[in-house]
Amino acid sequence: MKKILTAAVMTAALSSGALAANNASDVGSNYTTATWTNGANLGTGFGSWTLTTSGLGTNGFAGSYIGSTAIGDPAFGIYSGGTNTATSLASRPFTGGGLTAGQSFSVDLANTVTINGEIGLSLMTGGSARWTLKFVSGGSNWLLNDGGSDFDSGQAYIASNSLTLNFTYNGGSSYSYTFGTGSGNNFNASADISNLDGVQFSSVNQGADQNLGFNNMNVVPEPSTHALLALSAAAFGGYVARRRRRS
Repeated sequence: MKKILTAAVMTAALSSGALAANNASDVGSNYTTATWTNGANLGTGFGSWTLTTSGLGTNGFAGSYIGSTAIGDPAFGIYSGGTNTATSLASRPFTGGGLTAGQSFSVDLANTVTINGEIGLSLMTGGSARWTLKFVSGGSNWLLNDGGSDFDSGQAYIASNSLTLNFTYNGGSSYSYTFGTGSGNNFNASADISNLDGVQFSSVNQGADQNLGFNNMNVVPEPSTHALLALSAAAFGGYVARRRRRS
C-alpha cells in the first residue's frame, strides 16, 4: 500500500506542477522608457505588459516610464494626477497557469511623498482583482483586501522607502504574506484565490511630480515543493528498481 501511495503522490505533484505558474523574473534595468511600452515582454516567465491610462478629462495626466522613481533608478514607474479619476495601470499575466500551493510572488515597492488618491497592486484572476495591497489618501498604514473589507497590513506609510512584498499561496483559500513590518500566516481569503494568474500595479490621482516605483518582480516555487517532488521521485524510482529486481 505504501508503494502505491508514493507513486500516487508523485503523479499528483507532477500533475499539479504542470499547471503551476512558470518561474518568472524581471527588473527595470531590462528596459528603457522607449522599450517599456504596451505589449513589451522582457525578463523571463511573465506574459506581455499591458499599460493603460484613463479618467484624464481636461486636466488629468497619467503614464508609465523607466528611470528614477521612489525605489531608485532604473525601475518601473507609474504616475497620475490632475483629476480625481486620473489612473495609470501596469498589468502583466503569469504564464503556465495560476499560482499553485507553495508558489510565491514578490516585488519591491516604494512611493513618493504625496498620495491624493490611491496606489497599490492587485493579484488578479482573469482580469479581476482578487487580492489587493493599497495605500489610500488620509490613512496611516497600507491596507489589504482579500475579497471582503479592507484591513491593516501592519506596515505604515513611509515615503521613498523600499518595501518588499512576498505573497505565498498555500492552497484553497489560504495565503501568507510579508510586507515590510507587516506579515500574516495562513490567512483565509474572503473570495476565491485559487487561480491567481497575474498582477496589476495602479496609481489613481497620486499627485503632480509623484510616482509609484516597483522592481525585482519574481514568481518562484517554495523550496518545499521541490523537496516534495524530489522525495517522491526518489521513492518512486526506488520502487520501480525493486520491482525490476524482483521480475
